[in-house]
This record gives sequence, C-alpha cells and structure tokens, in this order.
Amino acid sequence: MVAPEGGGRPAPVHLTALAMRSWGQLYDMNLSAARVLLQTQARAASALGLPDWSGLLDSVDERARHVFSAGAEQFVNTAQRANEVAAELQREVGRVVETEAATVAQTFQQGLQQLGTQVNEGFEQLVKTAREQAEEAERVASAVGEEVRSTMEEGEEEAQGQSNGQASEEPEKSRRGRAARR
Repeated sequence: MVAPEGGGRPAPVHLTALAMRSWGQLYDMNLSAARVLLQTQARAASALGLPDWSGLLDSVDERARHVFSAGAEQFVNTAQRANEVAAELQREVGRVVETEAATVAQTFQQGLQQLGTQVNEGFEQLVKTAREQAEEAERVASAVGEEVRSTMEEGEEEAQGQSNGQASEEPEKSRRGRAARR
C-alpha cells in the first residue's frame, strides 16, 4: 500500500503508516505469546490448587490490544490528514506565488511601457527644441548676412561716391533707411 509520490519514491506518510501497522502486528504477536505463556502458567498454578487467573488475562489482553490498535489507527489517520493538508498548502502557496509572479511581470511591463512613453516624449521635446534653435540660428545668420551685405553695399557706395566726387549724403540716407527698418 505504498503509493509513489512524485518521482517514484514512496510518500513518508505511507511509510509511516506501513511501519505503524507492522509495529502493531508485532505488538499483537508478542502480546499473544505473552498471554499464552501466562495462561499456561496460570493453569499450571490452578492445577496445584491456586486460583485460576487465566480469564483475567483474556480481558486485559483484549483491552490492551484494542487501545493499541485504536491509537495506532488514530496516528495513521492523523499522519495521512497532515500529508493531505501539507499537499493542499503546497498547492495554494504555488498558486499564490504564480499569481504574484504574474502581477510582478505585469507591473514590470507597465513600468517599461511608461518609461518608453516618457523617453519618446523627452526625445520629441528635444527634437522640437533643436528645431527651434536651428530656426533661430537661421534667422540670426540671415540677419547677420543681411547686415554684412548692407554694410558692404554702403562701403561700395561710399567708395563710388568718393571716386565720383559726390558728397557722402547718399550713404547717410541709406544708413538711416536701414536703421529705420531694424
């Protein structure tokens, strides 16, 4: 009656039950042998004129056998119930661990998704800022280029004016017009 547990090994509770039953049988055999020996001695003593105590041994033997048998059976039942409870506890703990592992995995996945979203938003903000900076740099470069061109044009006009003998009123007017535009 030794049932394999998982890996082909007998369950400890089944081995304990087997040991208790074997021990009970051994106890019964020893008790029966002691009873027969005492009954024989009691009958021999009664043959010599002493009172017959063999009936008393039968009732004591039956009660002791019943007490031991009931105790052994109760122990085996308790051990089997403890084994069932331990197996149920193991299943429940496994279920709780599995549920917690799934919850942790789901939380981790959500955290990664949120991190990905935040990183994307950060990159988009960085690209937007870089684009604005590039546009501003283009405007500044364009303004500087325009300023350089106008300065060069003024320099050319002055040079032409001096070579033609004209007064420098013309460049002054163009400078005032550019200053007003700014």
